[in-house]
Amino acid sequence: MRMFNGTAPSSTLVPESAPEAVAAGSEREELARRAGIREVVFGVQDGLLTTLGLTTGVATATAGAAVAHTTILIAGLAGALAGMISMGTGAYLAASAEHALSESAIRKERSELASQPEAEHAEMVAILMANGVPGPEAEGLSSTLSQYPLLWERTHIEKELGIDSDPESTSVRDGITMASMFLIGAVVPIVPYVALTGVPAVVGSLLLSALGLLLVGLAKASVVGQSRIVGSMQVLGVGTAAALAAYVLGVLLPHAFGLRLPPG
Repeated sequence: MRMFNGTAPSSTLVPESAPEAVAAGSEREELARRAGIREVVFGVQDGLLTTLGLTTGVATATAGAAVAHTTILIAGLAGALAGMISMGTGAYLAASAEHALSESAIRKERSELASQPEAEHAEMVAILMANGVPGPEAEGLSSTLSQYPLLWERTHIEKELGIDSDPESTSVRDGITMASMFLIGAVVPIVPYVALTGVPAVVGSLLLSALGLLLVGLAKASVVGQSRIVGSMQVLGVGTAAALAAYVLGVLLPHAFGLRLPPG
């Protein structure tokens, strides 16, 4: 913290603190934007991996059956739609619950600030000391903060509760984003089965999915600041594992349970 002596005019604080405030706001907006991009990337990734595993498993289990092509398309589309609804509603409910929990905690904190000022002062002193501020200075700083109700409230909420003092409800946006991104990713492994049948359809689905996973890995790496090569290989590796697991299950399960599809 920069210290100013008593003779310095208060107006000198404005030009020096304003750029810092603007920078802090910009950083906050950047973090929020990155969080939004992360949801998009993960939504596409989930949709692609889930549907790739489903179509590969069904294709393997129905190999040689006359109904295989139709079965794979129906299973893929049903899985894509079910996943879209599940992911969308899940993201909506999770965001709604998180927002409601934050609002409840903020209301409780505001009540405590009004009814237990001494206890809240002690809590703030403890928080400041835990962050390296010596005891006497922490006492004085807490007393100073308490003279500014809005700053006092926000500091308690953000430092004590660890949440934003003015939480934004993003439940509808999160639900729509996750559902739509999941569906976009889910369509990728299905596309080859629309125009192709048999082994070419399976190979085409795997290759197109691999390309999609590489692009998702690049986007993910850009968001988290990771090496693009490492990010791409990680996502592709997970996709390969999912496809391999689905292939093994598609081979083993029908034999294990004596499942056979009737001829078309």
